[in-house]
Amino acid sequence: MDTRAARYFKWLLFWQQQGRCCYCGEHVVLTYRPYDAARPYAATLEHLQRRADGGTGHPSNLACACKRCNNARGAIDWLTYASQRRSEF
Repeated sequence: MDTRAARYFKWLLFWQQQGRCCYCGEHVVLTYRPYDAARPYAATLEHLQRRADGGTGHPSNLACACKRCNNARGAIDWLTYASQRRSEF
């Protein structure tokens, strides 16, 4: 996915999710400046089914997540990780 498409999908998902992370529900910041994109609350594109597990870059497999959740998820299934982050267990 090229940069323009990634920016468009990030904006679209940000709008659809009302500016919240798909895992923890905290507000995220939509920015394209490199020094802001490194912050833990910066919006990132998240593959719900990891590409390593056969997921694709199709828009139906993407969500908007904060950088902290995106980096911390690891190999955990997205639904299990979302439940853990929201303290549903």
